[in-house]
Amino acid sequence: MDETGARHAVPGPWPARILCAVAAALVATACGGQDAEPGSPLDEAEAGERVAAHIQDAVEALPGEVELEEVGNGRVSAACDTDPLITVSEAYWLRGLPEEDNEENVDLLVEHWEEGGFTVTDDLRPDDVFVTAVNDEDGFTMSVAMSKQGGLSIDATSPCIHPSGTD
Repeated sequence: MDETGARHAVPGPWPARILCAVAAALVATACGGQDAEPGSPLDEAEAGERVAAHIQDAVEALPGEVELEEVGNGRVSAACDTDPLITVSEAYWLRGLPEEDNEENVDLLVEHWEEGGFTVTDDLRPDDVFVTAVNDEDGFTMSVAMSKQGGLSIDATSPCIHPSGTD
């Protein structure tokens, strides 16, 4: 953030391998194997609230004061393979964490997720710092990744939902 309070994008692209892994994990876990049935009864707004809650819960497992800085355009809704189903996701840079503690902080997140009912589905360490976990109860997916510049990011994505919900 600059002195006016505006947030700025972090310079430089993510490594291509990490972006491909994120995309593959999200498609496989959020929409894979579903016909026209949503993976959750939540509507778009409720899924967005759950995404935010999962991120906040994970950040609370980290030490010190962590500031969330949006990656991209904030909350995003994207189409699933079956119309009209969508996923809802948010991604943030984790600011305020020393880069030399990245490995320990990723371990803390993985431990927190596993204790909180998530199953790790992808872990590319030690080659790349990228871990994905799926919540066993609600099907939401979370990932943590490290950029080439050494910054950690976290994201959460809903399973495929109907924008109006199914209740």
